[in-house]
Amino acid sequence: MSRLIRVLSSALAGGALIAAAGCGGGGHDSAGSSRASSSGTSPSSAANASYLATVTRAAYATDQVPGYKFSITIGTKLAGSSSTVEGSGTINDRGSEGTASLRVDGKTINEVIAKPYLYVSVPGTADKKVTHGKPWVSADLSTFSQSYGSSSIGAGSSNPTEVLSYLKAAGTVTRLGEEQVRGVTSTHYHALIDLAHFADSAPAGARAAARRAGKLFERISGAKTLPMDVWIGAGRITRIELAYSLCAPQGRLQETMSMDLYDYGRQPVVAPPPASQVTNIAAKVKSEVNQGLAQLSCH
Repeated sequence: MSRLIRVLSSALAGGALIAAAGCGGGGHDSAGSSRASSSGTSPSSAANASYLATVTRAAYATDQVPGYKFSITIGTKLAGSSSTVEGSGTINDRGSEGTASLRVDGKTINEVIAKPYLYVSVPGTADKKVTHGKPWVSADLSTFSQSYGSSSIGAGSSNPTEVLSYLKAAGTVTRLGEEQVRGVTSTHYHALIDLAHFADSAPAGARAAARRAGKLFERISGAKTLPMDVWIGAGRITRIELAYSLCAPQGRLQETMSMDLYDYGRQPVVAPPPASQVTNIAAKVKSEVNQGLAQLSCH
Protein backbone atom coordinates (compact mmCIF):
# COMPACT_ATOMS: atom_id res chain seq x y z
CA MET A 1 0.00 0.00 0.00
CA SER A 2 1.29 3.46 -0.89
CA ARG A 3 3.02 5.74 1.59
CA LEU A 4 0.24 8.29 1.01
CA ILE A 5 -2.39 5.82 2.19
CA ARG A 6 -0.34 5.11 5.33
CA VAL A 7 -0.05 8.84 6.06
CA LEU A 8 -3.76 9.40 5.45
CA SER A 9 -4.63 6.34 7.55
CA SER A 10 -2.65 7.82 10.43
CA ALA A 11 -4.44 11.12 10.03
CA LEU A 12 -7.83 9.43 9.80
CA ALA A 13 -7.11 7.36 12.91
CA GLY A 14 -6.07 10.53 14.69
CA GLY A 15 -9.27 12.21 13.66
CA ALA A 16 -11.25 9.20 14.82
CA LEU A 17 -9.80 9.65 18.30
CA ILE A 18 -10.67 13.36 18.17
CA ALA A 19 -14.24 12.59 17.16
CA ALA A 20 -14.65 9.73 19.61
CA ALA A 21 -13.58 11.97 22.44
CA GLY A 22 -16.82 13.85 22.02
CA CYS A 23 -18.96 10.75 22.41
CA GLY A 24 -17.59 9.28 25.59
CA GLY A 25 -21.10 8.67 26.85
CA GLY A 26 -23.18 10.98 28.94
CA GLY A 27 -25.33 10.43 31.96
CA HIS A 28 -24.74 10.19 35.68
CA ASP A 29 -21.41 8.86 36.89
CA SER A 30 -22.91 5.78 38.50
CA ALA A 31 -19.89 3.56 37.83
CA GLY A 32 -17.42 6.04 39.27
CA SER A 33 -19.64 6.78 42.25
CA SER A 34 -20.15 3.13 43.13
CA ARG A 35 -16.44 2.39 42.95
CA ALA A 36 -15.67 5.43 45.08
CA SER A 37 -18.23 4.52 47.73
CA SER A 38 -16.94 0.98 48.02
CA SER A 39 -13.27 1.89 48.41
CA GLY A 40 -13.19 1.50 52.17
CA THR A 41 -12.91 3.88 55.10
CA SER A 42 -9.16 4.06 55.82
CA PRO A 43 -7.51 7.49 55.30
CA SER A 44 -5.76 6.35 52.12
CA SER A 45 -8.85 4.72 50.64
CA ALA A 46 -11.00 7.69 51.65
CA ALA A 47 -8.57 10.03 49.86
CA ASN A 48 -8.59 7.79 46.78
CA ALA A 49 -12.40 7.78 46.81
CA SER A 50 -12.46 11.59 46.98
CA TYR A 51 -9.90 12.00 44.18
CA LEU A 52 -11.64 9.33 42.08
CA ALA A 53 -14.97 11.14 42.45
CA THR A 54 -13.32 14.43 41.45
CA VAL A 55 -11.70 12.95 38.33
CA THR A 56 -14.79 11.10 37.13
CA ARG A 57 -17.02 14.13 37.76
CA ALA A 58 -14.63 16.30 35.75
CA ALA A 59 -14.59 13.75 32.91
CA TYR A 60 -18.37 13.73 32.75
CA ALA A 61 -18.60 17.53 33.07
CA THR A 62 -16.08 18.01 30.25
CA ASP A 63 -17.98 15.52 28.10
CA GLN A 64 -21.15 17.63 28.42
CA VAL A 65 -19.80 21.06 27.41
CA PRO A 66 -20.94 22.42 24.02
CA GLY A 67 -17.39 22.64 22.69
CA TYR A 68 -13.72 23.46 23.27
CA LYS A 69 -10.36 23.90 21.60
CA PHE A 70 -7.53 21.42 22.00
CA SER A 71 -3.84 21.02 21.25
CA ILE A 72 -2.18 17.64 21.00
CA THR A 73 1.26 16.05 20.72
CA ILE A 74 1.73 12.32 20.07
CA GLY A 75 5.20 10.76 20.20
CA THR A 76 6.17 7.30 18.97
CA LYS A 77 9.43 5.36 19.39
CA LEU A 78 10.24 1.97 17.89
CA ALA A 79 13.51 0.18 17.17
CA GLY A 80 15.65 3.32 17.44
CA SER A 81 13.44 5.55 15.32
CA SER A 82 10.94 8.14 16.53
CA SER A 83 8.20 10.34 15.15
CA THR A 84 5.98 13.13 16.44
CA VAL A 85 2.49 14.29 15.48
CA GLU A 86 1.52 17.79 16.62
CA GLY A 87 -1.65 19.70 16.05
CA SER A 88 -4.63 21.63 17.30
CA GLY A 89 -8.32 21.84 16.63
CA THR A 90 -11.86 22.26 17.87
CA ILE A 91 -14.65 19.98 19.06
CA ASN A 92 -18.40 20.62 19.25
CA ASP A 93 -21.33 18.58 20.53
CA ARG A 94 -19.33 15.73 22.06
CA GLY A 95 -17.36 15.06 18.87
CA SER A 96 -20.20 15.26 16.35
CA GLU A 97 -18.38 18.07 14.55
CA GLY A 98 -14.94 19.60 14.72
CA THR A 99 -11.68 20.41 13.00
CA ALA A 100 -8.01 19.60 13.35
CA SER A 101 -4.73 20.60 11.76
CA LEU A 102 -2.05 17.96 12.25
CA ARG A 103 1.59 17.74 11.26
CA VAL A 104 2.02 14.09 10.18
CA ASP A 105 5.18 12.63 8.64
CA GLY A 106 6.42 16.10 7.73
CA LYS A 107 3.14 17.07 6.09
CA THR A 108 0.37 19.38 7.30
CA ILE A 109 -3.03 17.71 7.09
CA ASN A 110 -6.37 19.34 7.81
CA GLU A 111 -9.37 17.42 9.08
CA VAL A 112 -13.09 18.09 9.30
CA ILE A 113 -15.38 15.99 11.48
CA ALA A 114 -19.01 15.89 10.37
CA LYS A 115 -20.40 12.68 11.79
CA PRO A 116 -20.70 10.05 10.60
CA TYR A 117 -17.83 11.07 8.29
CA LEU A 118 -14.28 12.22 8.82
CA TYR A 119 -12.62 14.23 6.03
CA VAL A 120 -8.85 14.60 5.60
CA SER A 121 -7.04 16.89 3.15
CA VAL A 122 -4.44 15.34 0.85
CA PRO A 123 -1.03 17.07 1.09
CA GLY A 124 -0.47 19.31 -1.93
CA THR A 125 2.80 17.61 -2.95
CA ALA A 126 1.43 14.07 -2.68
CA ASP A 127 0.76 11.76 -5.61
CA LYS A 128 -3.04 11.87 -5.86
CA LYS A 129 -3.46 8.75 -8.00
CA VAL A 130 -5.00 6.83 -5.10
CA THR A 131 -7.49 9.68 -4.56
CA HIS A 132 -8.28 10.05 -8.29
CA GLY A 133 -6.86 13.57 -8.22
CA LYS A 134 -9.24 14.81 -5.55
CA PRO A 135 -7.91 16.99 -2.69
CA TRP A 136 -9.85 15.28 0.13
CA VAL A 137 -10.44 11.73 1.36
CA SER A 138 -13.10 10.49 3.74
CA ALA A 139 -14.07 7.48 5.84
CA ASP A 140 -17.06 6.61 7.96
CA LEU A 141 -16.06 6.71 11.63
CA SER A 142 -17.56 3.23 12.03
CA THR A 143 -14.56 2.02 10.02
CA PHE A 144 -12.45 2.57 13.14
CA SER A 145 -14.93 1.37 15.73
CA GLN A 146 -15.24 -1.92 13.83
CA SER A 147 -11.49 -2.46 14.16
CA TYR A 148 -10.80 -0.95 17.59
CA GLY A 149 -14.08 -1.51 19.39
CA SER A 150 -15.11 1.82 20.92
CA SER A 151 -11.62 3.21 21.34
CA SER A 152 -8.58 4.27 19.39
CA ILE A 153 -6.14 4.38 22.29
CA GLY A 154 -3.01 2.58 21.19
CA ALA A 155 -3.76 3.18 17.54
CA GLY A 156 -2.37 6.66 17.07
CA SER A 157 -5.69 8.35 17.77
CA SER A 158 -6.08 11.92 18.89
CA ASN A 159 -9.67 12.20 20.06
CA PRO A 160 -10.11 14.09 23.36
CA THR A 161 -13.54 12.59 23.98
CA GLU A 162 -12.32 9.03 23.65
CA VAL A 163 -9.64 9.73 26.24
CA LEU A 164 -12.30 11.14 28.56
CA SER A 165 -14.19 7.84 28.30
CA TYR A 166 -11.15 6.07 29.75
CA LEU A 167 -11.00 8.49 32.68
CA LYS A 168 -14.51 7.42 33.65
CA ALA A 169 -13.02 3.96 34.34
CA ALA A 170 -10.36 5.27 36.74
CA GLY A 171 -9.62 2.96 39.68
CA THR A 172 -6.76 4.37 41.78
CA VAL A 173 -6.20 8.15 41.81
CA THR A 174 -3.54 10.19 43.61
CA ARG A 175 -3.23 13.97 43.93
CA LEU A 176 0.10 15.50 42.89
CA GLY A 177 -0.44 19.22 43.52
CA GLU A 178 -1.50 22.41 41.76
CA GLU A 179 -0.08 23.82 38.51
CA GLN A 180 -0.95 26.44 35.90
CA VAL A 181 -2.31 25.16 32.58
CA ARG A 182 -2.77 27.94 30.01
CA GLY A 183 -3.40 30.38 32.84
CA VAL A 184 -5.92 28.16 34.65
CA THR A 185 -5.05 26.96 38.16
CA SER A 186 -5.37 23.18 37.86
CA THR A 187 -4.94 20.24 40.23
CA HIS A 188 -2.73 17.48 38.88
CA TYR A 189 -3.90 13.88 39.47
CA HIS A 190 -2.37 10.56 38.50
CA ALA A 191 -5.05 8.00 37.60
CA LEU A 192 -4.76 4.28 36.96
CA ILE A 193 -7.43 3.20 34.50
CA ASP A 194 -8.89 -0.22 35.24
CA LEU A 195 -9.48 -1.79 31.82
CA ALA A 196 -11.69 -4.47 33.40
CA HIS A 197 -14.15 -1.70 34.37
CA PHE A 198 -13.88 0.31 31.15
CA ALA A 199 -17.06 -1.25 29.70
CA ASP A 200 -18.94 -0.63 32.96
CA SER A 201 -18.59 3.14 32.51
CA ALA A 202 -20.00 3.09 28.97
CA PRO A 203 -23.69 3.54 28.05
CA ALA A 204 -25.56 0.21 27.89
CA GLY A 205 -25.65 0.21 24.08
CA ALA A 206 -21.90 0.76 23.82
CA ARG A 207 -20.69 -1.73 26.43
CA ALA A 208 -20.03 -4.59 24.03
CA ALA A 209 -17.81 -2.37 21.87
CA ALA A 210 -16.11 -0.95 24.97
CA ARG A 211 -15.43 -4.48 26.21
CA ARG A 212 -13.79 -5.34 22.88
CA ALA A 213 -11.71 -2.15 23.08
CA GLY A 214 -10.49 -3.00 26.58
CA LYS A 215 -9.56 -6.55 25.58
CA LEU A 216 -7.80 -5.26 22.45
CA PHE A 217 -5.67 -2.87 24.50
CA GLU A 218 -4.81 -5.67 26.94
CA ARG A 219 -3.75 -7.89 24.00
CA ILE A 220 -1.53 -5.32 22.30
CA SER A 221 -0.06 -3.82 25.49
CA GLY A 222 0.14 -6.82 27.83
CA ALA A 223 -1.29 -4.59 30.59
CA LYS A 224 -4.55 -4.62 32.52
CA THR A 225 -4.31 -0.98 33.55
CA LEU A 226 -3.53 2.28 31.76
CA PRO A 227 -1.74 5.06 33.70
CA MET A 228 -2.92 8.57 32.90
CA ASP A 229 -2.19 12.04 34.29
CA VAL A 230 -5.00 14.58 34.31
CA TRP A 231 -5.19 18.24 35.30
CA ILE A 232 -8.53 19.66 36.49
CA GLY A 233 -9.37 23.36 36.71
CA ALA A 234 -12.78 24.88 37.48
CA GLY A 235 -14.26 21.39 37.54
CA ARG A 236 -13.21 20.50 33.99
CA ILE A 237 -10.25 18.79 32.32
CA THR A 238 -7.48 21.18 31.26
CA ARG A 239 -4.72 18.70 30.36
CA ILE A 240 -4.31 14.96 29.84
CA GLU A 241 -1.04 13.04 29.47
CA LEU A 242 -0.46 9.34 29.05
CA ALA A 243 2.31 6.95 28.10
CA TYR A 244 2.12 3.27 27.21
CA SER A 245 3.95 0.62 25.22
CA LEU A 246 2.66 -1.93 22.72
CA CYS A 247 4.09 -5.26 21.58
CA ALA A 248 5.31 -4.99 17.97
CA PRO A 249 7.39 -7.49 15.93
CA GLN A 250 10.37 -5.08 16.12
CA GLY A 251 10.13 -4.71 19.90
CA ARG A 252 8.19 -2.47 22.27
CA LEU A 253 6.42 0.42 20.58
CA GLN A 254 6.50 3.39 22.99
CA GLU A 255 3.75 5.99 22.65
CA THR A 256 3.12 9.21 24.56
CA MET A 257 0.32 11.72 24.26
CA SER A 258 -0.23 15.17 25.74
CA MET A 259 -3.46 17.09 25.17
CA ASP A 260 -4.65 20.49 26.43
CA LEU A 261 -8.36 21.39 26.45
CA TYR A 262 -9.17 25.11 26.61
CA ASP A 263 -11.48 27.97 25.54
CA TYR A 264 -14.57 26.03 26.57
CA GLY A 265 -17.69 27.00 24.62
CA ARG A 266 -19.22 26.29 21.24
CA GLN A 267 -16.66 26.63 18.43
CA PRO A 268 -17.15 27.89 14.83
CA VAL A 269 -18.50 25.23 12.49
CA VAL A 270 -16.53 24.30 9.36
CA ALA A 271 -18.54 22.73 6.55
CA PRO A 272 -17.19 19.50 5.00
CA PRO A 273 -15.80 19.70 1.48
CA PRO A 274 -18.22 19.16 -1.44
CA ALA A 275 -18.68 15.55 -2.56
CA SER A 276 -17.05 16.33 -5.92
CA GLN A 277 -13.73 16.93 -4.11
CA VAL A 278 -13.77 13.80 -1.94
CA THR A 279 -12.69 10.18 -2.44
CA ASN A 280 -13.87 7.62 0.11
CA ILE A 281 -10.96 5.39 1.13
CA ALA A 282 -12.66 3.57 4.01
CA ALA A 283 -11.90 0.10 2.60
CA LYS A 284 -8.20 0.91 2.13
CA VAL A 285 -7.95 2.45 5.59
CA LYS A 286 -9.71 -0.49 7.23
CA SER A 287 -7.29 -2.89 5.54
CA GLU A 288 -4.29 -0.81 6.67
CA VAL A 289 -5.58 -0.57 10.25
CA ASN A 290 -6.40 -4.29 10.50
CA GLN A 291 -2.96 -5.23 9.14
CA GLY A 292 -1.32 -3.00 11.73
CA LEU A 293 -3.39 -4.39 14.60
CA ALA A 294 -2.68 -7.95 13.52
CA GLN A 295 1.03 -7.32 14.04
CA LEU A 296 0.54 -6.05 17.60
CA SER A 297 0.24 -8.72 20.28
CA CYS A 298 1.93 -9.58 23.56
CA HIS A 299 0.63 -13.18 23.53
